[in-house]
Amino acid sequence: MLKEQIQRLNRTTFKKTNFKAFFFFFFFALMIWLLIQFSKTYTKEISVPIQFIETPKDKIVEKTKSSIQLRVTENGFVLAWLSLRSPSITSSLEELPVGGNIITYHTDDKEAEILSKIRIDYDNVHFITKKIKIPFIQKETKVVSVIPDIEVSYAPGYNSDEQFVIEPDSIEISGSKKVLDSIKSIYTQKVILKNISSNTKGMVGIDTTPYPKVTYYQQEVEYLVKTKKFTEGRLNIPIEILNAPKDASVSIFPKEVIVIYRVSLDGFEMISKNDFVVVCDFSDLSENQNFLIPKIKKKPSSVNVIRLNINKVQFVLKK
Repeated sequence: MLKEQIQRLNRTTFKKTNFKAFFFFFFFALMIWLLIQFSKTYTKEISVPIQFIETPKDKIVEKTKSSIQLRVTENGFVLAWLSLRSPSITSSLEELPVGGNIITYHTDDKEAEILSKIRIDYDNVHFITKKIKIPFIQKETKVVSVIPDIEVSYAPGYNSDEQFVIEPDSIEISGSKKVLDSIKSIYTQKVILKNISSNTKGMVGIDTTPYPKVTYYQQEVEYLVKTKKFTEGRLNIPIEILNAPKDASVSIFPKEVIVIYRVSLDGFEMISKNDFVVVCDFSDLSENQNFLIPKIKKKPSSVNVIRLNINKVQFVLKK
């Protein structure tokens, strides 16, 4: 009985040992065969994807992807590595030659760059693709003025007597002729400045939302808001009468008004009574109106926030 069990155990152990040995030698032989096969030299055509970037702003390009066909003579390991890596290259359209309405990518001019990307010796590669043609549509171009959209509130005692400065004050845009013909100027994005008391500058983007299909050669501009210390001035100015009735003499009361104005501190001494003219015009008189309305006819360009101390002038006609 014991003898039969020992024999049965020996047979089982022998079968398991033979099974493991079989698979060991099988995989060992397979690895040797694969190494031999991959060590051989093969010739294979491969396709290398290329992505075209940096489209010129004055052109519309629809074809931005293509591929370069190569015939590679290499061992199986290199070819397998190329299949796994899937190398790709990029090229700037702005750097390629233009002829007519075609941008052309010449592989002869880019061989060194391509081979450095895929890491293959020059002697082992033949370029099947000689050139890639990229058609484009030429856009129209136009220079338009830039209008600042700036909202400013000044600190007490401060103001400005100059326009906002934009640099540059015009930019070049491109697009279809129909769209460009409708554009006279463009605006900046909204800028809100509060309580400023000194010269303020910064960068602001162009508002591109009204014309999304237009290409803007510049995306932002610089703005400058000049700010000065201002003071209030007051001057007594005589009232001039216009279009008075020819058959009567006119007496008015008062004969002078006080003009209240704001001017920069450095320009205060330059303002005089002769810079202002205040008039009352009888042609503005409506029916049954027994008073005249004084108006400022002339004032210096350097003053602002101007007003009069009265808004009615009494008059008497004597025939």
